Amino acid sequence: MLKPLALILVGFALRTVNLGAFDFWFDEVGQVLAGRSLSPVGAVQAAAEHLGAAPLDYLVTWAGVRVLGESEFGLRWITVCWGTLTLALIYAAGERIQRGIGGWAALLAALSPLATRYAQEVRFYALSLMLCALLLWIGVRWQARGRGWSVAMAACMTLGLYAHAYTALVWPFVGWVLIVCAQGARRRVLAQFILAAAFALACFSPWLFGELLTERLPNFADVAGFNLETARRVLAGWEMPNFSPVAPRNTAGQPLPYLIGGLHLIALFEAVRRVRTTPLWLGTLVIYGLATLMVVVNDMRVGYFFAPRQILNLLLLRAMFGGWVLRQLAELAQRRLGRPAGLILAGAVLVLSIPSLLAYYSNWRDKSNAGQVAALIAEWKPQHLWIAPAYDQLTMNYYLERRGYSAAVWQSLLDAQDALPALRVDGSAVVVLQAAYAEPETVLMLREAGFVVAWPESGVTGNEHFVVFARR
Repeated sequence: MLKPLALILVGFALRTVNLGAFDFWFDEVGQVLAGRSLSPVGAVQAAAEHLGAAPLDYLVTWAGVRVLGESEFGLRWITVCWGTLTLALIYAAGERIQRGIGGWAALLAALSPLATRYAQEVRFYALSLMLCALLLWIGVRWQARGRGWSVAMAACMTLGLYAHAYTALVWPFVGWVLIVCAQGARRRVLAQFILAAAFALACFSPWLFGELLTERLPNFADVAGFNLETARRVLAGWEMPNFSPVAPRNTAGQPLPYLIGGLHLIALFEAVRRVRTTPLWLGTLVIYGLATLMVVVNDMRVGYFFAPRQILNLLLLRAMFGGWVLRQLAELAQRRLGRPAGLILAGAVLVLSIPSLLAYYSNWRDKSNAGQVAALIAEWKPQHLWIAPAYDQLTMNYYLERRGYSAAVWQSLLDAQDALPALRVDGSAVVVLQAAYAEPETVLMLREAGFVVAWPESGVTGNEHFVVFARR
């Protein structure tokens, strides 16, 4: 009892660090505004307007706004609860699959910076991962409880789809676990599983055909593709972000990605070497690879970009086969070093994870600072205000409204020749730029018009971060 409780508490603590320290970013604001809708129907309609979204977590946010208000800490607290419950379900399901796996799988999930990040955002990713873990737990319990659990599985599948369509990527893994673990009733188990999946798909078809398959996506410059970078990041379990000039984000030299990559390779080697005794894990690895491939192909089809959050649900598979490898290593170490070997191995995993976790926590300063900028604007009350480019005007509008400031005047500053005469108008003026768009020529144009950097003094980075230029 103490081991799962300790793992859950560690994961919970990691997910509450800096929880309310940074402002909502663009995607979070979109979901919070949906939560402001007058009725649940309005929240569902807002979800239909967001790319690739499903409505379940929007309804949760709608209820959360009414109970907890719109504070960053309060609404993210709901997501923390999903993330913490996920750890308990991973532990319980893993122990059902094979004794000793649950603890290691829960440890990997608890220490994952990827899972921690999305347990700290008002978005549907943590809820969908929790429902995937719940589906696996229902499945392994179903074997012992009989037909009634297939109804629970169908309901969980349906809820999962309405949280995120990609939860279906985990279904083959759950079905494979049930088939391999079934004793003398594999055909019946497979039939019940297929019926549960068909029922869930039928329940989801109105949203699938009415919203997801009919939406029009914009063209993105960084569309997904097959390349070595994608393969490298998949092998590292997506715990290794893109290379970036921003020091806290560049974790390429940290040990955790290589630990995860090593677990992938050891699992593959062991599953192939002992395929007759470990068909479960070879099948899991095949499903893991194919599911990732399907996401890449779909993103290429619609012209969308490939991001770690899209395959967060596959963390469940990675935790399980990673737990299987660590359990074997722990048993081997115990035979040679004695009883404390397991604790030493767990400590090593923790130490290897710390640098990546610290990098993630230090990165919170590069997340949206729209609320802080809105507070400055409300205090200064400039006669003229530009916020450009308008990509993230939604976030700034939201925080200006929360500060009671009137609607801003939007003007694009991308064309210096057209913008410069407008910036030379008399009176106090403020220009807010997203840091990623503060190009040298734009900054030069602002300086020619008499503007200086008013806040912050340094360290401005990231797509969601803002820098303020002012002329008093």
